[in-house]
Amino acid sequence: MKSILKLFSDHGTFVQPDALKYISSKENPNDFATFLIKNLREYPLFLAIETIKNIEESTQQLKEIPALPILPSTQPINPIEKTIEKELQKKMLSKMYSSATFTKESTEEEDEGETDEDEKPQETKKKPQPIEIKTVKGWKPLARDYESEVQIINDITGRRTSEGTTQDFVNLFRDRYQTIRKILCTQRREIAQYIPINRIRKTMTDVQLIGIVKNVKTTQKNGHRLIEIEDDTGSVTLMAPKNNKEISQLANEVMLDEVIGIVGKISKNGDLIIVQNIIYPDIKLHHEHKRIDSPLCVAFLSDVHMGSNMFMESEWNMFLHWINGNLGNSRQRDVASKLKYLVLPGDLVDGIGIYPNQEKELAISNIYEQYQALAQQFQYIPNHITILLQPGNHDAVRPAEPQPAFEKEIRDLFSGKEFIFIGNPSYFSLHGVEILSYHGQSLLDYSTNIQSLNYNEPTEVMKLMLKKRHLSPTYGGYTPLAPEHEDYMLIRQVPDIFVTGHVHTSSIDNYRGVTLINASSWQSQTSYQKMMNFVPDSAKLPIVDLKTGNATTMDFSKAST
Repeated sequence: MKSILKLFSDHGTFVQPDALKYISSKENPNDFATFLIKNLREYPLFLAIETIKNIEESTQQLKEIPALPILPSTQPINPIEKTIEKELQKKMLSKMYSSATFTKESTEEEDEGETDEDEKPQETKKKPQPIEIKTVKGWKPLARDYESEVQIINDITGRRTSEGTTQDFVNLFRDRYQTIRKILCTQRREIAQYIPINRIRKTMTDVQLIGIVKNVKTTQKNGHRLIEIEDDTGSVTLMAPKNNKEISQLANEVMLDEVIGIVGKISKNGDLIIVQNIIYPDIKLHHEHKRIDSPLCVAFLSDVHMGSNMFMESEWNMFLHWINGNLGNSRQRDVASKLKYLVLPGDLVDGIGIYPNQEKELAISNIYEQYQALAQQFQYIPNHITILLQPGNHDAVRPAEPQPAFEKEIRDLFSGKEFIFIGNPSYFSLHGVEILSYHGQSLLDYSTNIQSLNYNEPTEVMKLMLKKRHLSPTYGGYTPLAPEHEDYMLIRQVPDIFVTGHVHTSSIDNYRGVTLINASSWQSQTSYQKMMNFVPDSAKLPIVDLKTGNATTMDFSKAST
């Protein structure tokens, strides 16, 4: 089994669990795997069982002629096959963090007799142990002299209205359409003369439209992009020509259910609009990042995953010592002195039943006790620091976004300092500096539906979110969405800081004046991530100086010690 995984891994290909089981069922699994590699037209990111069966069928005639060697195909890739393969990749990418299905248990029969160290059961870890935080003589944090100033600007908490009715969906999409339309009309000159779809006439030449994307597809014959949009008066089909690279690139970024503006020409027979430009709401070229006069900082502490066997306790303890002035050089201790806020953008605990056989990777198997353990760890945080807690897809709140803040029974576990519980997403301000905090589950929706994006480059996805002014436009994608009467996933106001988590990667970037942060994690590589050859960038702490606007990272990983 291990040799088969390595054989494909050497070619940059990962094997889906059902495909691995199918290969192992063959009389000579290693020979069959070699046969597949020779007959792959290109090496996919994930090898699916459908691809294997297609290879078997397409090479059947060759198998019947033993004298002829089996040679790799040099034929061009069928567009339909490539589309199917891309869909399979999407499904696997979406499973990487939320629905792992490959476990030791599922391959015990096939692996019987193997003694590879990687396949031994993981050593059970204990709950995080108490530590001693020594008082540093002369340590007087500057942030202690300032009162916290937190204002919640927009948040679902306490404002849920959805009952799952048809009218709820109508209200959601109406709010989305009207909000984006207003942004397009007031901020984008290119679309200032838009007309409703039902006013399009064949006698017209040029036309400007605003609509919700109803359908997107690529023609098999010519590779043109067909986009169907609708408004409250009707629908129309647009064609983005493949030979226009700029328009084609814009069209490839279009997602279902988002609101876009269109500048185009009516075709000769009047049945299509030929796209000349696609207008996204976007943000201004130079957003003026707010600053404060006080020497205060905010740190972003995402994806703690308390309760997991892979919780990075030693690195976490280094963080606790640093925040208390017990660790670091003079400059690093100066930053700790200015730290006034900790924002946790989701996945505070590892949860229960998030993916099959998760209990085998838990140090704490009771979700209530996971939150208790986290609350105990927060007792080591200095009392002058305000902590904002936000849920993610592993937390004990409803799975559908927007997610409200934690319920009272969890909130009551946290005491002794100022805790503020916020929803996901949440738009709030610290001393007037506005922050959009979103756990980031839809990063996978974006990266798997748009070819140019990659899930391990989250800030590039975040730029497109700002460009579209929406965190998760596609209903029915990998991110579950609740049809609230107000679309809380809209980016109505332009933040000074935009932070996400979820993908366990540390990244700092900037888009038109907005500071972008993906806030790392405090969980080491899981068994599923290891099989996927994904290495998280953990134990990093992004910090923003609210006075200067500068963003830096404190690295608590063992590699830096």
